Amino acid sequence: MIYVMLYLLSIIFANLLVHWFGIVTIGWLMFPAGAVVVGLTFSFRDFVQREYGKWNCWIWMVIASIITYLFNQEIAVASVSAFLVSESVDWLMFTIMKGSFNKRIIVSNLIGIPLDSIIFVWLAFGLNFQAILGQTIIKILSSFILLIRPNILKIAFK
Repeated sequence: MIYVMLYLLSIIFANLLVHWFGIVTIGWLMFPAGAVVVGLTFSFRDFVQREYGKWNCWIWMVIASIITYLFNQEIAVASVSAFLVSESVDWLMFTIMKGSFNKRIIVSNLIGIPLDSIIFVWLAFGLNFQAILGQTIIKILSSFILLIRPNILKIAFK
């Protein structure tokens, strides 16, 4: 259940960051502030799928979509659209791929994350290629944190 909670909390926190800060620039990277957390949602969703199964994880994905929609009306359409499309593609890739859990996370994230970035930034802020690229880079980096230190979360929440 810990990954479900982290999955839902990461979505809420990402929405808060976008609401509070919008698009930020750090060095040469420009991205919506929530990108630092959204990458985690892709990996958390894969952990949720491993725990609840390929079809039952859709319950949590729908709940996450509802939270996203209810949370911030200003960016709700962009967020929910990007979320549903990219999470569906990520889910499909993770489900049909063969190989280790880590390999499936990496490949599904490398496909789902750029798709999410294109849809979200385009709908929320316009076709801003620098923000799309920056968001993609930040989200990919944050999504792989769980692969490097997956047990750190279990230790922290014991």
